[in-house]
Amino acid sequence: MSEFDDLINDALGDFRAAEADNPSLTPGAAAARATIKHRRTVRLATLSVLGALVIAVPIAAFAADPHGNNPPPAPADSLTPGPVESPTPTATPTPSRPSSPVTPDGVITLKQLGSTAVDIPAFSNELCPATHVRLATANPHSQGKAWIAKVVHTNLDDDPGRETAALLLCQIGEVPTSQVVAFDRDAAGKIRPIGQVVGEGYKLNIRDIRVRAQGGITADVSDMIACCDTPVSREQHQQRAYRWNGTKFTQLGGPTVFGDPDSVTDLKVSVSDVTLGPATDGKRSGTMTVTVKNNGPNSSGRFQVGFGDCTFKCAGQIPFWAWGSYGTYQAPLAPGQSAKKTIKVSFDANTTGGEVGAWLVVIGVDNNKSISDLDPGNDTTRFRIRLG
Repeated sequence: MSEFDDLINDALGDFRAAEADNPSLTPGAAAARATIKHRRTVRLATLSVLGALVIAVPIAAFAADPHGNNPPPAPADSLTPGPVESPTPTATPTPSRPSSPVTPDGVITLKQLGSTAVDIPAFSNELCPATHVRLATANPHSQGKAWIAKVVHTNLDDDPGRETAALLLCQIGEVPTSQVVAFDRDAAGKIRPIGQVVGEGYKLNIRDIRVRAQGGITADVSDMIACCDTPVSREQHQQRAYRWNGTKFTQLGGPTVFGDPDSVTDLKVSVSDVTLGPATDGKRSGTMTVTVKNNGPNSSGRFQVGFGDCTFKCAGQIPFWAWGSYGTYQAPLAPGQSAKKTIKVSFDANTTGGEVGAWLVVIGVDNNKSISDLDPGNDTTRFRIRLG
């Protein structure tokens, strides 16, 4: 075997060895790109060597000929030589190998997520710690510890890889508060949050999440969580889609309001402070005025105003509901229209006063389903009990 044959065989051997040492994987996007790049580099290098050898062999043979630069005599029956075509080298096919399971960078299991301390966005109730917290992997039945209800793996952002979306819960009273947080791994493989995909808000309780075919997640959200004596039939559920829009995580599809959209408007509640008069027969009395105004573009649903209990803070009691009792709702208000109610209240003579909250409850015109509001920030207010 000549020296040139050895070089060609060595080059082919290197190519086969490189392919054998780099088995097919089932990687994430980044790993797949690295594998493809490596194989292309090996193939190009091998073909370059073969091409160089194809050129080098005839040149070296010609230089070694004793006739030097003089061509050998042509035989009498020789044909006029035509153009010489260089052979095209064929790469050796890679043998099929079983795939090795490789977890993509952003795919984090529930167990893995619960085994490391992470920083997460604060819950709306601010009850559960959110800084360097180790999340429970099941309901701890604790008022002060967040847990992971579910994880799904989906492409949440602009890159081709998958990330992890986790539904996190924090118990408060009878029902939990909720949020969906996106997690990924950094260059060192450390789990890190990359943003809040869905946060609990006004009439927005996150009940479940699942992978969305177009990327992102679909969240099952409800306007309330039935508990105590409230029937589950009062809950309204909707499927809303969320994903990265190039700037932030946001809702990309599904309904945006609960109830009849034609009755969604901006109702505002206000309550005047109460000034109590002098003590008479061991009591101090005063009045408060409750006003509800429709500042929005549509006729409203039926409504009611509730108040916080002042018994412990103010040494007194006010009616819990304006306009009657629970279940007694006022007629809808047209755009620009207002409704007022003056309520007399009495407190013990030794009261020091205090602050009380008030809130709107709005339901459908012909059903008891809640209706969203265009400005939920003015659906609640606070007023003070003052001494005259």
